[in-house]
Amino acid sequence: MDEDVPLIDAALVPDPDESNEMGAADIATITDEDLRGSRLLLVRRAVESIEVDGTPGGIVQLACTFQPADGARFASAQFRLRLTTPEGVRIIDVAPRVIDDPHPVELTLGRKGQLGLKVFAVEPKIEASSSKKYVRYHCNVQGSGAGTNLARWDFHENPDRRDGLGRDEQVLTITLPVTGSVIGEVIVSARLARRGIGGAVDAIRDLVLGPRPSERAYPVGIEIPPKPAPSRLERFLSFL
Repeated sequence: MDEDVPLIDAALVPDPDESNEMGAADIATITDEDLRGSRLLLVRRAVESIEVDGTPGGIVQLACTFQPADGARFASAQFRLRLTTPEGVRIIDVAPRVIDDPHPVELTLGRKGQLGLKVFAVEPKIEASSSKKYVRYHCNVQGSGAGTNLARWDFHENPDRRDGLGRDEQVLTITLPVTGSVIGEVIVSARLARRGIGGAVDAIRDLVLGPRPSERAYPVGIEIPPKPAPSRLERFLSFL
């Protein structure tokens, strides 16, 4: 499936539990008016069947974008995808696991569903047919979740540059030992920051997907086709 499909396009709102968690009373907060426009965009980049040690499985690639309000930046964020259907499903692997390098990378896929990243120290030559094959992450990323039903990625800006997570999409990939209907829920939290005047400490605000607990888990559904089509994935990754 080659076309990006929107899964979530939703406002990020103030975390109602923030006042109970923040301990530094001297840190200014961003007003409700100044955080308007902060959003999460999540699209399905690719979903295909693959062979995992000779049996059908699936690969799902998502792209999420943290869009800050004007004049602000996201200093950190957490993205979680919890799979609920089929019952007992467990993730084979997640990518990226660790990113702290600004160079472009290429996703790789092994025979057992293992995911990896190849780093390019020199800018690769990108052809029109493989425009989505190379990815660049502009912040530090740490992912986990292999062997569980919960994939998690944490994003952090460079503490020296303090230039945010970047406005480009963050590409996230998982492999699964199943095909057919896969249902899950997305939970997101993020810290919005606005530079203080004259060297003052940044004003900050913690945001979530919904103000009430029942609204913070956003349902998503993905259909993995039953038959592998490796050639369709060549524009997104390389095979080992």
